[in-house]
Parts: sequence; structure tokens; C-alpha cells
Amino acid sequence: MKLSKQERIGAIIIIVILILALGGWLLVKPKIETISATKASLAAKQAEYNADVAKQARKAPLREEIEKAYEEGEHLADMFFPEMSAYEADMAFRAFLEQCTAKVVVEALTVSDPTVAMLGTNFYIRPEVEYDLKTYATQGSDEVDEEYAKVLLRQTVLAEALGDPQTIGANEVTFTVSAIDQDELVNFAEAVNNYKLTENGTETRKAVAINGLTLVYPLVTNKYEKLVEELNAEMETEGRAALTTATGMPTEILNNGNAAAANPDGTAAAATPGNNTEEQEIAEIVDYLYSYTDTFTFYCIERMQDPKSQLDAQDGVTA
Repeated sequence: MKLSKQERIGAIIIIVILILALGGWLLVKPKIETISATKASLAAKQAEYNADVAKQARKAPLREEIEKAYEEGEHLADMFFPEMSAYEADMAFRAFLEQCTAKVVVEALTVSDPTVAMLGTNFYIRPEVEYDLKTYATQGSDEVDEEYAKVLLRQTVLAEALGDPQTIGANEVTFTVSAIDQDELVNFAEAVNNYKLTENGTETRKAVAINGLTLVYPLVTNKYEKLVEELNAEMETEGRAALTTATGMPTEILNNGNAAAANPDGTAAAATPGNNTEEQEIAEIVDYLYSYTDTFTFYCIERMQDPKSQLDAQDGVTA
């Protein structure tokens, strides 16, 4: 079939268009995709570069922050003890006793193996007494103790600022402390509260504690016990006298033959001169030894390593 001139020209044009279309599909399109991928990679590299530049800009300030935090932590660590064996804890407790000025005797030492303890904050919470009559009497009342509300708010703020309790190392020494004067036991407790050590030329308060302080008052106790005894004897005598009057039975029979317990008329027998006197009560406790058992706790935290050498290595600094 013979094509006309116009048909041949049209066929050539179509072939050229097909060649251009196939060329664009096979050659141009992959190049466009490559350019797009290159642009995306360039953008990612640019973002990574910007991040590295920002990180590099923070390197010097960050090092200063790390060194400052270490200095603050180093100072706080001075208050604590390093982790100690039972033997070292025993020696540390004896060192405390050597500088304690309270006139006490400490004995029966028992040193436990190293353990852990919770270090946190404790606040006094005023106990609220609840009972039905109080509830009925105060129902509908919106009265608020503003002063105590301020105290609770302050405690809440402090608790949030100080954070949760932390578990740290501890050494415990159980002991019995004795004194002839209760004031000396108070002095001993104050010595624990104010315990300081001089280390590297600096006096530092140390993190130690006892569970509490137990005091007894035998003079007061003896007075009340004797008062109770006298009141019981007086009531018993009066009761027997009243029973004798009511029944007509002799007092000696009611006393089970103990005529010395009361006079024949039912009144109380006269006290022997010099008995139950304050001088005798005082004499009974002159040699009284006040003592109680408690536990002394050393709080231990391992000191942080100085970060200077590691920071120098990261910065490429050589000695």
C-alpha cells in the first residue's frame, strides 16, 4: 500500500512523538526521581548538620553544667558516709563516742551487716479525733483552720520540691545507753543530732540518726504509786469501819485477824514516823540508772566519680 506524502509526514510525526515519549519515560523520569531523592537526602543531611551545630554550641555550656552539678553533689556527699563493713561501722560508732561530751555509758553494742534505708522527708500531721457527738455538733459548719491549712500547703510544696524518698546504703549499730541523770541522755541525743566530723580541713555535719529518746521519771512514778497505795489503804479502812458499823462485827474479824491494819474504832493505823517521806523516796533513786536501748544509723552514699577525665577524653584534650 503506497502512502501519500501527507500520510508519510503524519507517520513520521507520530514516530517522533513516540520516540520522545519513550525517551522521556526511560531517560528523563529516572533522572527526575534521582534529583528528588537527592534533594530529600540533602534536606536530611542539612537537618542533621544543623542538629550537630546546635549540639556543638551546647557542648561548652553543658560541660559547665555537668561540672557544677558534680561540685554540688560532691558537697552533699560529704554529709554521708561511704559504704562500710560491719567492722568499719563499729569503729565509726566508737569514733562518735570519743567526741561525745554527754556523761553516759554505752554498752551492749551489736553491729549489723550493711543494709539499705529509705531517706526522705517526714512532716508532722495533726491527728484528727472523730466521734459521733463531734460529728453531730459540727455538721454543716464550714469553719476552716486557716493557719493549719497554710502549714499543710507548705508541707505539700516542700514534699513536691524534695521529691520521693530514695533508697540508700546504711549501717546500723544497736546499743544500750545509761546515765545517772536524764539530762545526760538528752545531751546524748543532741550529740547525735549535731554530729560533725572535720574532713580535709572542713567541719561537716554527718547524716546519722537514732530512733528516738525514751525517758522515765521514777521519782514521779514512785510518788503516784505510793499515793495510790495510801488511797487504797484509806478506802479499805473506811470500808471496813462502815461494814463494822452496819453489821456489828468486830474489826479484827473483818481484818482476818490483822489488828494492826486498823485501830479498834475502825480508823486507819498511824503511820510509823519517817515512813513514806520524800527524803526516803529520793534516797531510793539516788543510785537509779537511767538507760534505754536504741539503734544508731549511719547513712551511706558512694561518692560520684569526677567527670573531668571523661569530659576531657570526649573533647580530645590530652594531658
